[in-house]
Parts: sequence; C-alpha cells; structure tokens
Amino acid sequence: MNTRSLLPILLIMGTTAHMLAMDRTTADSLLARAQDAYTKAEYAEALALYDSVATTWDAAALRFNIGNCHFKLGDVPRAILNYERALRLAPGADDVRANLDLARQQVVDRVNELPGFSLGATWGRWRGGRDPDIWARRALWCCLVLFALLAMAVALPRGVWKRAVQVCAALMLIATIATTSLSIARAAEVRDRSEAIILAPKVDIRGEPREGATLLFTLHKGTKVNVLQQSGGWSEVRLPNGHMGWMPPGAAERI
Repeated sequence: MNTRSLLPILLIMGTTAHMLAMDRTTADSLLARAQDAYTKAEYAEALALYDSVATTWDAAALRFNIGNCHFKLGDVPRAILNYERALRLAPGADDVRANLDLARQQVVDRVNELPGFSLGATWGRWRGGRDPDIWARRALWCCLVLFALLAMAVALPRGVWKRAVQVCAALMLIATIATTSLSIARAAEVRDRSEAIILAPKVDIRGEPREGATLLFTLHKGTKVNVLQQSGGWSEVRLPNGHMGWMPPGAAERI
C-alpha cells in the first residue's frame, strides 16, 4: 500500500466537505512529494507532508504511509498508532497487518488475551474488507437487485418463472438485510475510539484516578489499551488480559 493506491481512495472521498480545506489537486501534489521524499529516505520530510494531508483527508493507505515514516524514524509507538488506524479502516490489508506485527515485536509489554469465543482473524479480514464502505456498496447493489426482482415478479404471469423469481427475491431480501447489518456494524467500528496506544515511555497504572494511589502495574510505550471511562483527565483502562486501572492524562492517544 503506497501513495499510488491512496489516490483512488481520495477520489472516492472527494465529495466530503473537507475538500474546502484542501482540494484534490493540492492533496495529490503533496502525496507525490511525500512519496518522492520517502523514496529518497527523507522520512521526516515525507512524514510532514503526509501529516499535512491527514489534517483534511483520511484513508487506510495514508495512515499506513504515516506509520511507515514513524517506524523508519524510530518512533515505534506512533507507528503502531497509525497502523492501528489503518487497520480500523481496512482490516483486510495484509501489508498493514504485517508491519504492525513487526512494530509490535519492539514493544516491551507482552499481554496475553483472555480465552474467549472468536471467529478468528480470517473472519475479521473478510468482514472488514479493504475499505470501510465495502458493505455499504454491497448493500446498495443487493437492494437494487431486490427491487429489480420484485418488479419482474409483478410483471410475470403466474407460473414456474414467477415462483422462481419470487424465491430469488426472498433470498435477495435476506442478503440485503445481512449486508445492511454488516455496513452498520462497520460504520460503528470506524467511529469507535475506545482504544488507545500508550505513547509515554513508561506509565504507572494506579487503583484510583489520582497521584499517590496504589500502584497496580506499569505499562510501556506501544501497548494498546481499552479506555473505559475518564475522570479528572485520568482514564480507566483495561488490558486484553482483563487487568484494569487508572492511567494519568497525556500518556496515550486514541486510535
């Protein structure tokens, strides 16, 4: 995933109001310059250019490229943060997942997830696809086919063909409901900001949201946490292994 693959995505997003802040021509120009700088190993300049585009536009490929710049510059936590943001938009992107796994190898904390029911990463990639709108498009196509079949069922005379079309319409109705449900679920996932990446080198997690409270455990940069609630700037976080505690302000950034 690189700048070239990013351009079509920006075209799709071209109808958003954000165009008022940065038009497509400007974004394309900045992306081309960023890609050129990255190719020349000028990662700081490439990152600045990608970040300038990210103030207006957002796409999995853009987040992936920003993550790569951070990784090249040795900022592993921010690389993980942007890889996670890319995966949230495109769970099926294998290149993003591979780079995320590589970055995670440099994280100090090793947190094992609690055993539970899971359909696995394959289901996640299939359900998520390579962009957040894939199920919305499929739902629209299913809906169009459904209306076409219903029109045919009304127009056809009684007989075998009419019953066959009615059966197909019933199946398409089920497909429309399923794809619509998945598109709603994907939209909720994209909007979800309950997870965060720790950016501070070391964070003491305490039993209460105040300095001096009981120290429960310590986390290090790059670790992903789930933010449950906030109080006085402190965040109550939970790890995949079920451990919970309060994290001080400014230690992490939301995915």
